[in-house]
Amino acid sequence: MKKKFSRKFEQLVDFINFTHEFRNVIRIARSPNAKRFENDTEHSYQLAMAAWFLIEQDKLNLNRESCLMYALAHDLVEIYAGDTFCFDKNHNFSKHGRERKALKKIENRFPSFKTLIKIIKKYEDKKDKESRFIYALDKIIPPIQIYLEKGKLWHEKKVSLVNVFENKNRRIAISPDIEKYWQELSRELIKNKKKLFPK
Repeated sequence: MKKKFSRKFEQLVDFINFTHEFRNVIRIARSPNAKRFENDTEHSYQLAMAAWFLIEQDKLNLNRESCLMYALAHDLVEIYAGDTFCFDKNHNFSKHGRERKALKKIENRFPSFKTLIKIIKKYEDKKDKESRFIYALDKIIPPIQIYLEKGKLWHEKKVSLVNVFENKNRRIAISPDIEKYWQELSRELIKNKKKLFPK
């Protein structure tokens, strides 16, 4: 006998499945000493926790709820658009278009979850300090992780210190709360350039 569920319950089941699809998106990033790359769910959880930590540690005048929602939702479009490695120039060229189409698919799939679509759009616009904070924090976490694994990924992908600065400086500067930490990390990267980066 075929089970019949209400439309709302079907949507809940589909959303649970949606979160599993998010877990299947693999990033070119990993935690220190890991043998595999991390997935988007792990990354988004880490970003949310790091944001919460910094808001309390630095007593930041930020809306914590907004920051956590931005962190959890910021990469959901990658379920359809895929992850884009920041140093892949060709793939980055199509990133905006792919993610715009992906957002429309999410909106059509979950028409009642209007807050989610609003949060993703506001994150992309970066008009409030919370979205800029999460955006910059999202950009500093990967180099921190690669620093912790002694530059292993930079060596594997043949990424230079100049490449890192060109990719990160302007993006992280969007949030003074994160930029100060980037300045600290940058000094350490310069100091240990020979060990952390390929020749």
